[in-house]
Amino acid sequence: MGHVSYYALAFSICKLLLTAAGLLLVFFDWSAARRREFLYIYFNEEKPGFNYFAAARRRRAQYTLLLVAFSLLFVGDFFSAIMYAAVSPVQEWAAWLGWWHSNWQINSHISPAVSLASGLQVWTVCLASLGTFFLALGFLHHPNSEKTTSIDIASRIYFAIWVVLVVGVLTGIFGLNVYLLSNLSNLLLMLVVASAVVVYTMMNLREVMKPGLLNYDPMILGIAFILLWIGMAIRYTFGNPLWTPFFGAIAFVPIIWMVAKGVLNEYEMVEMSRHRLGRERQTVVTFLRRIGSAFTTAMDLKQVLHLILESALETTDAAAGAIYLYNEETQLLEPRDVVNFFPPLYVESACVKSSDRTETLEDEMKHQSFQLGEGILGEVAKQGQARIINDVQTAGIMIGGTAEYLRNRSMLVVPLRIREEPLGVMAVLCKQRGSFENEDKMLLRALADQGALFINNALLTGEVAKQERLRRDLQIARDIQQRLLPEKCPEVDGYEIAAVGSAATEVGGDYYDFFWIDDTHLGFVVADVSGKGVHAALIAAMIRSIFRTQARGNTDVRSSLAQANGFIGEDLRSDMFVTCIYGILDIEKSTFEWGRAGHEPLIVAHASGETDVFSPNGFALGVVPSPDFDELLEVETIHLKSGDRILIFTDGLTEAMNENEEEFGMQRILDIMQKPQREGTDNIQMMEAEVAEHVGSAAQSDDLTIVYLGVK
Repeated sequence: MGHVSYYALAFSICKLLLTAAGLLLVFFDWSAARRREFLYIYFNEEKPGFNYFAAARRRRAQYTLLLVAFSLLFVGDFFSAIMYAAVSPVQEWAAWLGWWHSNWQINSHISPAVSLASGLQVWTVCLASLGTFFLALGFLHHPNSEKTTSIDIASRIYFAIWVVLVVGVLTGIFGLNVYLLSNLSNLLLMLVVASAVVVYTMMNLREVMKPGLLNYDPMILGIAFILLWIGMAIRYTFGNPLWTPFFGAIAFVPIIWMVAKGVLNEYEMVEMSRHRLGRERQTVVTFLRRIGSAFTTAMDLKQVLHLILESALETTDAAAGAIYLYNEETQLLEPRDVVNFFPPLYVESACVKSSDRTETLEDEMKHQSFQLGEGILGEVAKQGQARIINDVQTAGIMIGGTAEYLRNRSMLVVPLRIREEPLGVMAVLCKQRGSFENEDKMLLRALADQGALFINNALLTGEVAKQERLRRDLQIARDIQQRLLPEKCPEVDGYEIAAVGSAATEVGGDYYDFFWIDDTHLGFVVADVSGKGVHAALIAAMIRSIFRTQARGNTDVRSSLAQANGFIGEDLRSDMFVTCIYGILDIEKSTFEWGRAGHEPLIVAHASGETDVFSPNGFALGVVPSPDFDELLEVETIHLKSGDRILIFTDGLTEAMNENEEEFGMQRILDIMQKPQREGTDNIQMMEAEVAEHVGSAAQSDDLTIVYLGVK
């Protein structure tokens, strides 16, 4: 009998040591998972809840459960060791067994050792129950799933029952006491162990989880939990507490072995991650240093692409590579840079046996383009996922003889993206030693992420430079156009002449001019070229040259307009035209003879406050040739009196629009012209002020020109 008691003590101490070892190993596992999680944060910009980071975080949650489990089991086994040490003498062991056979009855004849052991027995069972529950839950935790499973639901129910029991003991509700709590905990413990055995067995039979996924074998764990259950069953069936530490120690041997294996695997993964992330950082730092040195001088897009591609070949030990950029206008991936021999994809070239096959294949590749989602390049660009192809010929990427001249047919393609939008792809071919591996993919992806920023910067820099050149060109065009307009209005005795013009963009298609036909006749031209911008401005300059050349010495309005129509019609595109008003002021007779070529009406305001709107017939310049133009054109003569005012304007005045999309309109112009006569400049300024007040904060949508002629 004495030997049995010491055997029980030995097995309890052995289980205590195994539990302590498990606690240390699980702590190391937890620490390694935590280190792996934060290691990735420090080295990489990947967001939480994504791939590596999320897996490391869930793995740490698993080891947290195991850490709690082994902590509870260690305390329980420590109490168990004290308990068996107290009853290890022969007399105490016999009394201890008697206490067991009397259904845990406490009386005055029980020795202090048995009394101590009986008190510890309660908490030993409770801690073993709760610890085994967390142990089973920790091993069942799936680090690759974020969904709530039936196991999670069952564990919450168990924990709720445990809390209710503890609260019942502390408050005395329903007559619960620590001994009843111990018995109920033991029943729950046996239920948990039995459930774990069933789950592990089913997992193994159905291959739901394969060995190595969680660093443990479900069958071995099932056997370990069966041993725990057998020990408890024998103890309560035969009333012999010897078998609990015996089977517990045996069951914990494979459990600790698997935990130790998990520690080694976890630290191996940490070292691999540290090595890979260290290489990624070194690759990026080296690349940044190289491109930073290169940026000390001006770099264009081609230089940036070439530097990135050379760094990619050096990083992956590849023989050739190419960068394709996405053209938003054509919506195609187009080759922009290539280093060494990179054959065309998905084509069987007829020149593969010719003497100049390499040059011909390279030229064919440079003219290839792909849509997003088309081929391996389009798929990578669209999905944003890097791809490794071990054999491009087997995969059908390079067909027939096109791939025969590649020493190694492996290929690696990574996306170039900016803010989750496709910028292009980078592909490398023919690894010098072996084939491309996941580490090459990670390194090239890290390089591509940094390279995409510089490519985008080079594209934006080029676009800014292009816009700056265009802005300078437009400014030059604006200066030239301003020089073509009269520096000041003519000063004629008895008359007031004023004009104003503004363009919606840098340059516009509106034009006005004054020129002397002879000593007593002054020509007026107001024209509006369809469209805006530089092209319209060039046509306006042509109109100026035509009228100044053809109208000199010619006092016939019809003849001058017909000649202008003939000249301009030869140079206008079919979708362009010019509206125009040309008039001649006879200073001696005080008449204004004029013609309207499809232009806005002409307004005459009299001193009495009445206004007349004139809109004689006439085609726009460049629409129809002579004689149709001459036949339709109507020329009118206005006899001017003191106080009469003439207003000539382009459609930019009537169509000036405010934020509510309301046009300025003809009626507003008539209302302004009906106001008392003012100086010519004041009339223009008043009109501009009215337009500005109407438009408000809305942008000017069209060119605007106003010409004023008043009789004193």
